[in-house]
Amino acid sequence: MGSSKTIVWFRRDLRIEDNPALAAAARDGCVFPVFIWCPKEEEQFYPGRVSRWWLKESLVHLGQSLKSLGAELVLIKTHSTVAALLDCIETIGATRVVFNRLYDPISLVRDHNIKEELVELGISVQSYNGDLLYEPWEIYDERGHAFTTFEAYWDKCLHMQMEPVSHLPPWRLVPAAGTVMKSSIDELGLEDEAEKPSNSLLGRGWLKVGTSTSLLSPYLHFGELSVRKVFQCVQLKQLLWAKEENNLKGKESVTLFLKSIGLREYSRYLCFNFPFTHERSLLSNLKYFPWNDNQVCFKAWRQGRTGYPLVDAGMRELWATGWIHNRIRVIVSSFAVKGSLPDGHELERLDSPEIQGSRFDPEGEYVRQWLPELARMPTEWIHHPWDATIAVLKAAGVELGINYPKPIIDLDLARERLMEAIFKMWELEAAARTSNTNGTNEVVVDNTDDSENLAIPKNNPAYRKRSKYMEDERPQPDKLHHDDNVVGTSRKDEDLSSTAESSSAKKQATSRCSFSVPQYCSSSEAKPMQECESSDLRQPWQAEIEMGQSSTKDGKQSHFIV
Repeated sequence: MGSSKTIVWFRRDLRIEDNPALAAAARDGCVFPVFIWCPKEEEQFYPGRVSRWWLKESLVHLGQSLKSLGAELVLIKTHSTVAALLDCIETIGATRVVFNRLYDPISLVRDHNIKEELVELGISVQSYNGDLLYEPWEIYDERGHAFTTFEAYWDKCLHMQMEPVSHLPPWRLVPAAGTVMKSSIDELGLEDEAEKPSNSLLGRGWLKVGTSTSLLSPYLHFGELSVRKVFQCVQLKQLLWAKEENNLKGKESVTLFLKSIGLREYSRYLCFNFPFTHERSLLSNLKYFPWNDNQVCFKAWRQGRTGYPLVDAGMRELWATGWIHNRIRVIVSSFAVKGSLPDGHELERLDSPEIQGSRFDPEGEYVRQWLPELARMPTEWIHHPWDATIAVLKAAGVELGINYPKPIIDLDLARERLMEAIFKMWELEAAARTSNTNGTNEVVVDNTDDSENLAIPKNNPAYRKRSKYMEDERPQPDKLHHDDNVVGTSRKDEDLSSTAESSSAKKQATSRCSFSVPQYCSSSEAKPMQECESSDLRQPWQAEIEMGQSSTKDGKQSHFIV
């Protein structure tokens, strides 16, 4: 063990096992673990209520873990991360700062600037990979370009050699002497007093009972679990099951689980190689898409009051627990926004929630858990109550438009509007290409065939049942901002948290019903993106990152499909 004093800067790596930065510091001498909370620097990545609650609990657990090794986690709330680090360096006489890397543009720029400033002062700064299986710059195609389809990316990952990692924490830590102005866990302000009553339900709603999905996503996000440890443990199980001839379900389950880990990796991979995607779409032709900013429909979607039970159940669960299953995420987001055509996915991604519900919640248990007003609805009608007779609705205690809303949109009409909008987008894009004669406009680079060649599935009425959506109930443009009755409720968004809590309490959240469906996301199909903005992937990330102006006009505001 060396004699240096090292500051370990914790961020989203809140664990002691398989923590490269912590391990490196422990080998070289005294350790000063610190977590710095600077809300101003989070910008658009500032965590919401549930994420902040989870972060608070994670920090408490990390503090206990470090204490068992002989060190104390120092918590600091500040307006400048670099100022807080400099204060710690001066106080304890540190000669080195270590941390595990983050890959979003804001963190990359901040970390780069902090490293430059500390190095100028003679402080050694080292960063490590504590969040990914492989670094984003390690995975390119044979031409040295970043992958733009998940399947190609993940296939390359699965054939790469992973270096062995030590999952064991340090035996002990030697704390660095020194006193800094630190904060208590409550002084960080991660949880407001007004939020504590509703947050108290979150832990109970998270308990896992019986067979279910893993629910590991927040543990991996905040680094409480090492993704490499999870990946290698599952791979070991995969090898064991490969020897069993009659365990096809087990093999498929492992493959799909690993694929879910791959989707997490891929999101960070895109974030690093295409950093502008936090400000605008990776698909440049979407800048021409004629979005319909319908605030009334968006509010109904947020509140879980769309009239489509599966969508509403997903949004209510999100309010109550801060988490929803991957399949539900796809369904609710596909319902809300245009997220299909030009990226190579089909219009069928705008599929009927009724059909999705019949496939993935055939008995209606998930809907009944999160929509207690439909708890007595017969299974036959649970995913499309508008088709039930008046007698059935009355027996179930359901009054459409009263205690459960009627469908706010007609999906067949929405598909027609979406197709019209897509053709309009192509027209605008073609016009922009034609007018781009002086080279000043942004150049669109084709990766595959022209978007005009993309097959669009035709609307097939026989394939879907049409919801009983009344023409006179369609929200009018002149009433978007002052007619709350259109969405079937006059309550504010803030009231929905208590609604979700009531739903959770009525179903005794400790007996949580799992939305147990295969971990498959059709968005990962190996279909190439039609067009993506070019970037010089050979350049260092400092030259790549485009810190464009943050604007709600460029795809960041609510864009509803109707």
